[in-house]
Amino acid sequence: MTASYAKDFTDIPESLRSNPGLKKKALDLVQYEPVAGKVTSGGNRLDDFREILIDFFDLKITLNEAIAETERKLDRRMSMFSADNRVFASGWSERLVRTQVSRFYNQAVLELIIDGGSDDCYVEHSANEQSSSKCSQGLAGTTHSASIMLERLKLSYGEGEWGKDLKLPEHPHCTHTFSPAN
Repeated sequence: MTASYAKDFTDIPESLRSNPGLKKKALDLVQYEPVAGKVTSGGNRLDDFREILIDFFDLKITLNEAIAETERKLDRRMSMFSADNRVFASGWSERLVRTQVSRFYNQAVLELIIDGGSDDCYVEHSANEQSSSKCSQGLAGTTHSASIMLERLKLSYGEGEWGKDLKLPEHPHCTHTFSPAN
């Protein structure tokens, strides 16, 4: 059986179901990779969020359940940044979950590509993409260096060093995913 990779954000659960190596890699990354951001700062917030992501990547909960759990377990009122509407803008839990699901899924794919001895990754045009978005115009439909894409992803989502270079996810509702180039 050929390993399955998501062609769109919505395909991620099915890809994890049919590709055990990818699922294991994503679960491993969720447990130890840094997560930049104020929403998960303080107390047990990051550990609680990791548990939610583990349940999602282990296919125990859906995306919507992960969003609801994030809203509940990372209660805004319990954050040292609770008064900051930029940190907790409307829809913050959905943006956080979607961004980190995309980040960890794409990071797992890139690492598997590199571990397999290649450096070529491909970004499909997503059925749900906004054709005017930077990722649709600058990444989709082309092959890229997996090592460069991985470096950009880790700098942004792990270290909080946001550059202007394109990466996936490019924004919280990004629907693009990486896959090995043929």
